Amino acid sequence: MTALLTALLAVPALLLLTLAAFYALEILGAFLPLRTAPAGAPGAAAVIVPAHNESVRLEPILDDVKRQMRASDRLLVVADNCDDDTAEVAMKAGAAVLIRKDPARRGKGYALQFALDALKEKPPAVVVFIDADCRLEEGALARLAGAAAASGRPVQGLYLLRAGEDAPASRKAAEFAWLLMNEARMRGLFTLFDVCRLTGSGMAIPWTLAETLDLASGEIVEDLALGLSLTEAGAPPLFCAEARIHSEFPPTDESAVTQHARWEHGSLRLAARAAPGLLMRAAARGDIRLAAAALDLAIPPLSVFGGLIGVMLLAGALARAAGAPAPLTLSAWAFFLLLGATAAAWARFGRAALPASDFGALAEYLFQKVKVYGTRARASTKAWTRTGREEEGGP
Repeated sequence: MTALLTALLAVPALLLLTLAAFYALEILGAFLPLRTAPAGAPGAAAVIVPAHNESVRLEPILDDVKRQMRASDRLLVVADNCDDDTAEVAMKAGAAVLIRKDPARRGKGYALQFALDALKEKPPAVVVFIDADCRLEEGALARLAGAAAASGRPVQGLYLLRAGEDAPASRKAAEFAWLLMNEARMRGLFTLFDVCRLTGSGMAIPWTLAETLDLASGEIVEDLALGLSLTEAGAPPLFCAEARIHSEFPPTDESAVTQHARWEHGSLRLAARAAPGLLMRAAARGDIRLAAAALDLAIPPLSVFGGLIGVMLLAGALARAAGAPAPLTLSAWAFFLLLGATAAAWARFGRAALPASDFGALAEYLFQKVKVYGTRARASTKAWTRTGREEEGGP
C-alpha cells in the first residue's frame, strides 16, 4: 500500500519539481548578462496594427509609429469587424486601412492574416505587429525591424503592462506578475537557451517567414502558439529587451478578470495540448531550444502553480503520515524553488512595480485570480471578448 501511494503521488510531485526547477533556472538566467539580439539596417518594414473598435485609443499608437518610420516603411491598420469610426480615425492619421467584415470569424489571428494576404502583392522585408492599445517607446521600431532583418528570425520586444500611478495595490501586484513573466523569465530563457515567447504586440517577423504563416484561427493565445510553431520549424524567436512596448491594465476589476482569463485559460489549454508532444519531438531531434520553449510553456500561471504545489504539500503530508515520505520531500523542494526564485526576481526586477509596503495587496490579487477561474470568466474565453478601456469605463 505504501509503495502504491508513493507511486501515485510521487509522479505529479516530481513533475511540479521539474517545472519549478526550470522556472528557477529561468530566473537565475535573468541575472546573467543578457544575450543580445543582432542589430542591422532594416529593409522596408510594414507595421500592422489590428484594431477592433479602437478609435478612442488608436491615434497615439499611430503617432508613435509614424515618428519612427522611414520613407520606405508602411503603416497598415486592419479595422476588424468594427462598428465605430476606427477606419476613419486611422485614415485621418495617415495609415493605409483594410476593412474586414466577417462576424463568423472573429479574432486577432484572422485580422493579422488578412493584412499579410494584402501585403503579398508588394511584400516588405519585415512585418512588425503592434496592438492598437499599446505605446511604442522611442527607437523600438528600428530595433525590432533591424534585429529581424539581421537574424532572419522572429523578434519579440519587451512588452509590459503598467498599473498606473493611481492604481490600487492589487493592480501593482498584477504588474509585477506580468513583469516576472515577460521580463525576468524571458531574459533568462533567451540568455540561456536562445529562444523566447512571442507575446503578440511588439514582434517583428522577416517576410520570408511571414509569407508562409497561416494565422487565420480563433486561437485565444495565437501569439504563444505562433512562437512555438516557428521554434519547431527552426526559427526560434529572439528577445530584444531594448525595444520596449507598453500598455495599461484595464481600469475595472471586471475587465481585468476577463483579460486575465483569456491569457491564463488559453495558455493552460495550449500547454496541455502541445507541451508533451513538443517535448517528445525535441528529445527525438536533440533540439534544446524547442525543449526549453516547451518547458516554459508547461509552467502554469504563478497563482495556479503555487496552488498546485500547495495541494501536493498537503497530499504529501498525509502520505508521509502513512509511511510514504517521498511525495512530501519532492513537493517541499518545488515550493522552496518557486518561492525563492520569485523572491529573487522581485528583488532584481520588481521593487518599483510592487514596493514591499504593498505586499498586503497580494491577498486581494489572489482573490481576483480566483475569479479568473469562475464560470463567467471561463465562458469569456470560448469566444472573442474585447477588453474594456479606461475611456469607456469598462467593457
